[in-house]
Amino acid sequence: MTGVTRTTKEELDTGRLERRMLPYYTQDGLWDLFVGACAIAWGVLLRIDGMSFVGVVCGVAAALAMLLRQRITYPRVGYARFRSAGASRGVIAGLVGFGAACILVVLSSRTALAGVIRPYFPVWMGLAIGALIAVAGRAFNVRRFYLHGALIFLAGVAHQWGGVPLWLAVTVAGAIIVAVGMVVLVRFLRDNPKMDMEIHG
Repeated sequence: MTGVTRTTKEELDTGRLERRMLPYYTQDGLWDLFVGACAIAWGVLLRIDGMSFVGVVCGVAAALAMLLRQRITYPRVGYARFRSAGASRGVIAGLVGFGAACILVVLSSRTALAGVIRPYFPVWMGLAIGALIAVAGRAFNVRRFYLHGALIFLAGVAHQWGGVPLWLAVTVAGAIIVAVGMVVLVRFLRDNPKMDMEIHG
């Protein structure tokens, strides 16, 4: 019984620590830059009629964000991996949800729901993507992602009822998100100087 009690307590302590550390996963601003870069790419590709490449661009942006974390973040704050890998599952779930939502919206536009979705397609798409970004913010306890999600949604609204070209609205939203990410990154670099790995003795 003692062993079981100890194990349960350790698991609870680890889970509590993991929840407290989740915001640190986004403290460097790199995921903000990723979201903003994807939004800008979406807008530019809409402009040049190259939406078939949006997945490739976002994949490259994600790989670049992970590479930068290894070069910028880990040398400053270290690296920890929990057994539950909650953060990794959250990212994977978000990406899967993003893909599923996009597929759902596209398929719905060709079914009986087309009459409801097609006239307001940019709004529905903005709502779907914005909600997923907000859910990611909820999962990682990072409130600024609510702003990012709202900006993407408002891009669709600005196009639908404000007459703003969709590519421009999305690009502006992405630029604002990138600006937020840059502020967070600069603050992170200022507050977390690179650790000296040399051992003096």
